[in-house]
Amino acid sequence: MKHEKQIIILIALLFTTVFISSFCLLIGGTEAAIMGALLVPCTVFSYCFPRWGLLAFLIYLPLGGTITYAIADVFKEVGKGVRYTGSYSLFHLAKNAFYIPALLGICVSSQIWQKKTLKFKPLLLTIAVFAFTCFLTFFLVNFPQDFSNSKDKIILMGLVGLKVWLGYIPLILCAYYYLNNQKTLLWLNRVLVLIIATACILCLIQYLLLVYGICPDSSELPSPSNTAASLRAQCFVGGSLLYNPAKNLIRLPGTFVAPWQWAWFLITSSFITYGVSLSDPSRLWKGISFASIITVLIATLISGQRTALLLVPIIDLLLFLLTEKRNKNLLIKLAIIFIITVIITTQVGLVDERVANFIQRWQYAPPYEFIAKQIQWLSHDRITLFGHGLGKTASAARRLGSIQLVETFPVQLIYEIGILGYLAFLSVVTTLTILTFKAYRSLKTPRLRGLGLCLWVFILFISYNPYYYPLAVDPVAVYYWFVAGMLLKLPVLEQKTMSISPENSKLSN
Repeated sequence: MKHEKQIIILIALLFTTVFISSFCLLIGGTEAAIMGALLVPCTVFSYCFPRWGLLAFLIYLPLGGTITYAIADVFKEVGKGVRYTGSYSLFHLAKNAFYIPALLGICVSSQIWQKKTLKFKPLLLTIAVFAFTCFLTFFLVNFPQDFSNSKDKIILMGLVGLKVWLGYIPLILCAYYYLNNQKTLLWLNRVLVLIIATACILCLIQYLLLVYGICPDSSELPSPSNTAASLRAQCFVGGSLLYNPAKNLIRLPGTFVAPWQWAWFLITSSFITYGVSLSDPSRLWKGISFASIITVLIATLISGQRTALLLVPIIDLLLFLLTEKRNKNLLIKLAIIFIITVIITTQVGLVDERVANFIQRWQYAPPYEFIAKQIQWLSHDRITLFGHGLGKTASAARRLGSIQLVETFPVQLIYEIGILGYLAFLSVVTTLTILTFKAYRSLKTPRLRGLGLCLWVFILFISYNPYYYPLAVDPVAVYYWFVAGMLLKLPVLEQKTMSISPENSKLSN
């Protein structure tokens, strides 16, 4: 009887795969059909084995832009712009084939609910309030606008907005479920380090291909593609790219869709790699973690991303100061770091060029002035109780109607879901910051404590970030909520290890 059920399931899976791939072939072509044929078994696999599904999701995340634009080639050059193929949307949604089934598999698991491991009622309450305010905006603002404006699909915009603001919050639960012991934690950290190092190495190859002319630069492209990141200049991995050496312009996307996403991936990676370098007990993996820190710094230098160029070195230095316990050698190490930094920035031409470009750009358009202008724009009769509608600033909704380009996170929140929703969101991140801080402070073992500190500083930094909108899009929107779940689980892992036997506690000492 058991074998008969397995045969029936396999036949149903095969039939579904053939049906969906055939449908994708009709609407999107061969690439879409192949993707559809792969997504069906991946969806079933992720639901049946949620931990592997989550791991596949985290691995696919930094590679999704490369798969979409470099491998699947979902765009075609048309005149001075580009046109997307029918498989464009399918490839952009592909990562959800891992995440959503894994989340459903966790939610229907009786084991996690019977254990009642999540006892964070203040966090659950604030999340519920924030979700309630989002749905209020959806029903009170998006619905009326949709009926009054036939050109824009406001309801679909609202669904996109709900996905943006609420879609990845369940990753807290996913991370909490995923980490069942410290061996799983080590495995996850090592996979993350390898993915980060791989992405940075691919970015270095992309840079070399441009420098040596194997990939054509942007100088021959028509304006504005020769002075702004464009898919027409796509090279090797990732999506939109700018490389115009004649005008001293470079914006590399790495393995991501756009250069600014790559910049925030590098910023996030600096926290993760430094934390793993402190927590891994293996000398080999500790060395690999340090090597990944170097690759992140190199990728930051060559990518031309000013935000990352400013923040990544500061983050590494800050984490070094916070985790360094040998006070006697601290001044000596700082002096060595300072001397090496001065030598590199003055003697290495590439570094000197990037620093000069950063200073010039800062003087031309200081970030604090940009933030002030955005706040001033919002204050001109644009602050309302429930906002102007979910998805009204989301780039993912631009094909559903007119959207408003807002590039600072608090302004974006207030414009979309109003002052009420913004206050609710602040309560979520503040509660999460406090709970994760308590989790970090409760850790006793040095390795876990070092990892917990690095991850908590990341939570603190992103929670109150006033510039741009990293929490509204990949990859930070994924890493933020997942890292929060990891932090909340670390004290449980520590207690579990210590309660088994003294021998097993060597892993965390």
